[in-house]
Amino acid sequence: MIYTVTLNPSLDRIIEVEELMYDDVNEVVEEKRYPSGKGIDVSRVIRELGGQSIALGFIGGYNGLELEGRLVNEGILCDFTEIHDETRTNVIIYQRKKKLQTLLSTQGPLVNETESAAFFRKIQGIPANSIMVISGNIPAGVNEGFYAQLVTTLKGKNVRMFLDTDGEALQIGVDAGPYLIKPNIHEFSRLVKKNIVEIDDIVKYAKPYENIVEYIVVSMGARGVVGISGKGNFHAAPPKVKVRSSIGSGDSLLAGVVYVLSDGGTFEDALVQGVACGTARALNPGNDLCTKEDVDFIKKDVIIKKI
Repeated sequence: MIYTVTLNPSLDRIIEVEELMYDDVNEVVEEKRYPSGKGIDVSRVIRELGGQSIALGFIGGYNGLELEGRLVNEGILCDFTEIHDETRTNVIIYQRKKKLQTLLSTQGPLVNETESAAFFRKIQGIPANSIMVISGNIPAGVNEGFYAQLVTTLKGKNVRMFLDTDGEALQIGVDAGPYLIKPNIHEFSRLVKKNIVEIDDIVKYAKPYENIVEYIVVSMGARGVVGISGKGNFHAAPPKVKVRSSIGSGDSLLAGVVYVLSDGGTFEDALVQGVACGTARALNPGNDLCTKEDVDFIKKDVIIKKI
């Protein structure tokens, strides 16, 4: 089974207006609400591809209940840990006339020691030989080494850990030796403390981690991904498409990679599927993720080369 971890999810509200008039009444043309968070997006894409996962993380209050209910209605299995504080919300205001988008991000909840312990006990019960995707930032009250603790705890049960985070959580998490890491090129630059631009530099500065992590996947937006492993290094490039929104493309990419590797596929096939998922997501506006139909269509035009 695939498990996804989103410690700091959010309930997103997208509010559309024709044009935002300051110091005046604005009529809302359309409003949508979505469960949001990097691991949650991975679960949603895996579901779209025909797979199944269990979404884990912290939820609290009415926002948390709505978030969980929306995921359940999408057919996604949930096993969240309840906390006292309210799950955060993001408000996205989209002006149709100007085609401008403004994000209002609220502060996340505080997770106390008892709630962290309850989640950790739940994690310890994950069956052997499972797959776990750990994505996103760490909420207030939780130590930055928490992801590393999860990796260390479950490696002994042969759980394959996929880590997608940033900053100190990534620095410490990598040292624990997860199965795969998926930073974008900016996160990778912060990890290696170099300004990385070229593909050759990714390969060069990834070398110290090759004996710690089995797979390294660095996403580069429209330039695709670089995949690094002991079995070879690859560059997978997407076809050119009209981008409507890049939000969640990295999560969609990771979902495609996880979906293929969990089914026994090759690293090359996983990279192609991942690039197709990330590109397909960019075709859709707002928080709409990729569709399987778009993924299958784009996958034929993804170019992968050994480097």
